[in-house]
Amino acid sequence: MKRLLTLFVVMLLPATVAHAEDWADFRGPDRAGVWNQEGTIDKFPDDGLKVLWRVPVKLGMSGPSVANGRVFVTDYSEESPTEGTERTIAIDEKTGEVLWIREWPVNYAGAGISMMPWGGPTATPTVDGDRVYVLGRSGLLFGLNAVTGDILWQRDYADFKSDSGGNGTSAHPLVEGDLQTLV
Repeated sequence: MKRLLTLFVVMLLPATVAHAEDWADFRGPDRAGVWNQEGTIDKFPDDGLKVLWRVPVKLGMSGPSVANGRVFVTDYSEESPTEGTERTIAIDEKTGEVLWIREWPVNYAGAGISMMPWGGPTATPTVDGDRVYVLGRSGLLFGLNAVTGDILWQRDYADFKSDSGGNGTSAHPLVEGDLQTLV
């Protein structure tokens, strides 16, 4: 009986471990900007929070998305005043290990973007199941495999004759129902 009770308690242990709520796209669940996590602190400790890991991120203004044990973030490295490389990075939520990086070259001048003192993507990645949707500032939209980073499909906003008004694209990808591709 004692062994059975011990086995039952051991089986329940994983259920009692705190699990953080996923924040899979811009402003979190339902894009409401509301944090529903229980057991958070009310005040930062005087000596600050303990850093668990760090990953260098380059230029950009997008927020991270967290889902299924991964953190997704986009950034930009400048190679000239108007050209560079945008990328998406997938990071292990617990260890900070970079799991994959997907990069693509951009020409902001060619996309009609007026350069400001900052560059880089502004749209937060959106995670839906095993896919992550990423929109770069020059208007390149990608559907990526969230586990491998493989490109499932891509579209360029220029194909739709869109005008970014000189600031580039910044609308956070939105998943509607079970639509899987753009037509």
